[in-house]
Amino acid sequence: MKNGHVDHPQLIYLARIAGLLSENTRWLDIGCGRRLVPIWLNGHSGMEAKMRSTARLFIGIDPDFDALLENRACHHKLKADAASLPFAGECFDLVTSNMVFEHVKNPRSILSEIRRVLEPGGLLIVHTPNWLDLITIAARIVPNGFHPALISQMETRLKKEVYPTHFQFNRPRTIERLLRNAGFNDLQIERLDHPNSYAHVPYFAPLESLWHSIARRWPALKGTLLIEAKAV
Repeated sequence: MKNGHVDHPQLIYLARIAGLLSENTRWLDIGCGRRLVPIWLNGHSGMEAKMRSTARLFIGIDPDFDALLENRACHHKLKADAASLPFAGECFDLVTSNMVFEHVKNPRSILSEIRRVLEPGGLLIVHTPNWLDLITIAARIVPNGFHPALISQMETRLKKEVYPTHFQFNRPRTIERLLRNAGFNDLQIERLDHPNSYAHVPYFAPLESLWHSIARRWPALKGTLLIEAKAV
């Protein structure tokens, strides 16, 4: 944060990936969804095109076939289960996942598969909500069945773009344990500030603003986690 301005976590996540890409990068995106770069980010088309053209190979997988049909970023797209990846061992040097692991029931099996397809020294970059973020706490309290209707009213996402959450990989201590058990080291977990996103929502806006203000003093409450780990 500089002069009161908070860089959006999505920009930080994408910049981290862009800094790792080269003409030799073999890149797998887990839960690639409809796009690599959110359409509400300024310059999203150019950013996505540059990242797409830099990597030697860019494959995206997702269980949602309709989402894959809309994705124009990946070189190749597959409808696949991340717990059973259809790739040979050690065939990627970068695996990423953006706002996906909060939807995973069993992260152990997925992390094991990611480690299998990553070459030794390859990197895993994950961006996911922090378990103590206000939105995460609210999502954990409200049953999944109500999420599509609520979120489609508060955000620009359609109901079909809202998936159930389980939050099994969103607590730093748990994340570290699961990654080490799956065969990763050199772990880094960075807590990222999140700008106010719900100023247009009555009653919720002041609570969100207050929470983010407190989080700047108590980092455990920050909005999202940027996780980096190296395959052993």
